[in-house]
Amino acid sequence: MNGGNLKKNCVLKDDNSLKWLNLPPEIWLVIISKNLNNTFDVIRFRSVCSLWRSLFPPTFLSSSCTCRIPDGKFLLFIQTKIYRLESSCSSNKGWIIKVEESKSGKFHHLDVLTNTHISHKYPFNVLDLTNLRVKELCHAYTINFSKDGGDLIKFKPLNEVFKVVLFSVEGLGQMVFVLYKDRKLRVSNIGYNNLIIVDDGSRVYDDIVFHMGKIYVVDNSGIVFWIDCSSFKLVQCSSSLNCDTLKKKNLISSNGSLFIVELYLKRTTVNTWKLHIDVNVLRVGEKSSEWICVRDLGDALFVLGKDTNFSLLAKDYHGFEGNCIYFMCKGKTSCYNLKTSRLKIVDDIFGPCPTLFKCGNKH
Repeated sequence: MNGGNLKKNCVLKDDNSLKWLNLPPEIWLVIISKNLNNTFDVIRFRSVCSLWRSLFPPTFLSSSCTCRIPDGKFLLFIQTKIYRLESSCSSNKGWIIKVEESKSGKFHHLDVLTNTHISHKYPFNVLDLTNLRVKELCHAYTINFSKDGGDLIKFKPLNEVFKVVLFSVEGLGQMVFVLYKDRKLRVSNIGYNNLIIVDDGSRVYDDIVFHMGKIYVVDNSGIVFWIDCSSFKLVQCSSSLNCDTLKKKNLISSNGSLFIVELYLKRTTVNTWKLHIDVNVLRVGEKSSEWICVRDLGDALFVLGKDTNFSLLAKDYHGFEGNCIYFMCKGKTSCYNLKTSRLKIVDDIFGPCPTLFKCGNKH
């Protein structure tokens, strides 16, 4: 691309703009790229002119990676991200949105709890970023697989996987920890051909989370371990909860503390159909033998999703309530209030309001 083309493709207002535009490309890449904090920042940067678009090609946005496992399958790890959206012309409250980069490089709007694709009815099908502030809250990964590792279109969802955590280990590179639906924990280096079972395979696990620089897991008896990534050994850091193993234990990292949300749903059909719900929140104490029962989260709330759990402050978001647990129940987005022990359906709680979308071609 020559200088004449640059002038045609970028609007220059004065000589200072021209000098600024002619900075060496390495300056743009080294300095500016460090200040592009999320995918939407990169998209906005690339939209300014063809020069800026050429400095950050679409591959810069890609956060997927692949590896191969012993049964011959090629695994594709696709990142999903949860963002806070805030309108520049409204209050300081925001909305939650979850997106996934598709195999074609475009982005899909996902349901926060289930990861199902959300199709917006015409004309509200393109998210308008012109008047929005965007902040990344957290990210997770889903796994697709292929037998030959070729065309990305051939990759299909790997349904036997429950949750995935990627973690960079000094000297070992990027590691992937995979919790399968058989509740066995497996680990591998990205790019290596083995996905080994952690420990002797006798334990079964309910959840895995990244917390304060370490990977933590909880087994079905409520014992929490952190994983020593140099030896792949489990280090116990809590006592057992001595609870019903049927209660699903969800790990949440929030404000420097590690929490467990025990969730038990049971349908009873004595005389009339009824759903029995039992929810407990506990915090791992500083002493390894200590469990602290939490009865009031204050303004905080916990969200239990398919591939990640996270915490928010209700005052910062439209429609949310503090001291509540949000999760999927009977196919509906539900809110459980810890104070009243009541459950209600809140299907419209996640996702920005329609006015943040604009007309456009469907992707």
